[in-house]
Amino acid sequence: MTKKKKLTLQQMLLRDAGKGLENFNKVFKTNVFKRASKIKTWNMFIHLVEQENISPAEALTIILKHLQKSTVAWNKYKIARDPDQTGAIMMLLDWQQKMGARKLYDHKYLKDFCTWTGYKRKGYSRFQDDLTTFRDAFGLKRKKKRVPYYKEKEFKI
Repeated sequence: MTKKKKLTLQQMLLRDAGKGLENFNKVFKTNVFKRASKIKTWNMFIHLVEQENISPAEALTIILKHLQKSTVAWNKYKIARDPDQTGAIMMLLDWQQKMGARKLYDHKYLKDFCTWTGYKRKGYSRFQDDLTTFRDAFGLKRKKKRVPYYKEKEFKI
């Protein structure tokens, strides 16, 4: 059994000098969106925000501004997933079943729904897509008729 030789601090520094500096001149690009997509918990979110030198309040302000600009995101996250808005959405879907989407688009009921939830009307086709989004969020499907297109008929000769 041989005794290990004691190293001084200067010897250790000389031995490790230059290690880790091989890639010093290279640029490493990190995709921020890829890093953000891996976040699963609030603690991971706070850790990422602190690394990027953003306060949590600033981050949430940015998120809410984005949600307000995008009507699809606003409808999906703020209206459809909000438990306070379920009554308003169910009333809208009920009105749509009673009078149809075209009449509802021009009716005062839709204006009431807009004031309750903050929904923004863009156009009729967008409104139809939003109704489908709301219906899917609650798991409601439209009733479809079974129409036999190709029914064999017997002819008497």
